[in-house]
Amino acid sequence: MTDFPPNEENPERIPVEPFEIPVLQTPEEPEYRKSRLSYLTLFFLLIFWPLSSIIFVTNPSEVLKALSVSPIFLVYLPTMVIQWLVFLLIFVTTYREQTGLRSIGFKRIRAIDFLWAIAFLLASNLILTLLSLLLKTVHLEIPGELELILPKTANERILWILLSITAGICEEAAFRGYLITRIKIFGRTKSWVLPVVLASLAFGSGHAYQGLGGFLLISIYGAMFALLFLRTGSLWPPIIAHFFQDFSAIFFPFQK
Repeated sequence: MTDFPPNEENPERIPVEPFEIPVLQTPEEPEYRKSRLSYLTLFFLLIFWPLSSIIFVTNPSEVLKALSVSPIFLVYLPTMVIQWLVFLLIFVTTYREQTGLRSIGFKRIRAIDFLWAIAFLLASNLILTLLSLLLKTVHLEIPGELELILPKTANERILWILLSITAGICEEAAFRGYLITRIKIFGRTKSWVLPVVLASLAFGSGHAYQGLGGFLLISIYGAMFALLFLRTGSLWPPIIAHFFQDFSAIFFPFQK
């Protein structure tokens, strides 16, 4: 299939090949329009975000201790602001691409999406537990100081719930919905393997504050979310599962 020739009104307008999941092509929007904003968003999510996350963290334990001084103002609120700004960037980018958020998996939410999310949480947490034990045997366990930034007071728990909603929507939109689908389109790959691997590593790098063990574990978890997204063809099961995974931290038992 040949590309449409670019012109001043529609630069780099190309047809989208049929893919294995229906989120990338709809009867109403059969074409995808690249723009400069598409390249900027891909650069931000795939290169700038991972590099800045890794460079920022020199000693994960020290970073966690520093952030625990005031988790509301140093972790919760800044994270929510940044993630919603990223979501806004993705929203504007998909608008410029003439596909809209539906093209990255924001379809009508269904009851079965909750069932998929629950089944995913049960299976993925079992796998993650086994992987955590394996990482511990090779001395790559996640720093114990991680619990210092988890919610302890009533106000922190309220904000944590809002943070969980934010992370569920914004991170899934960025690293599953947008990054995976656009890497496949830009790279013109036949398989989803490379997009899933690259997007999962970018997602895991955002958790570099958890050390190498945390980076590996979260990257693998990101790949699991990607498989859920590709299997269901909708972003809602990953969003729901992501929210409940983070939300469960408010029940973390703390020693007084």
